[in-house]
Amino acid sequence: MHTVGHGDTFTAAGFDVQVHGELHAVIHPDIPRITNVGYLVDGGRVFHPGDALTVPGPAVETLMLPVMAPWSKISEVIDYVREVKPQRAYDIHDAMLTDLARPIYDHQIGALGGAEHLRLAPGESTAL
Repeated sequence: MHTVGHGDTFTAAGFDVQVHGELHAVIHPDIPRITNVGYLVDGGRVFHPGDALTVPGPAVETLMLPVMAPWSKISEVIDYVREVKPQRAYDIHDAMLTDLARPIYDHQIGALGGAEHLRLAPGESTAL
């Protein structure tokens, strides 16, 4: 195991990975930011932003989208999807969403984000 940072590249399980970002998204101005990076896999096939919400330079096919966290609100999530401009976005970081809130997030992100918005149930998988 080794630490990676913005701009680093490596290969894992046969996938080429580029590291993007440096710091966790702001939780509150009084809380110090910690290191947090995202991973762009195979030149943009998949991007997992971690909690950094970095916009990578290359085009992104599939964005793993952190939809609910103590540091985010739905308007920021929608704006992030618009900035990254992926073909599709799959929800991650969504355990805090209640069954009542999920349909609201699904509708708003899908209608306003500009990308196909998808969510996998626990244990479910898909081919990309």
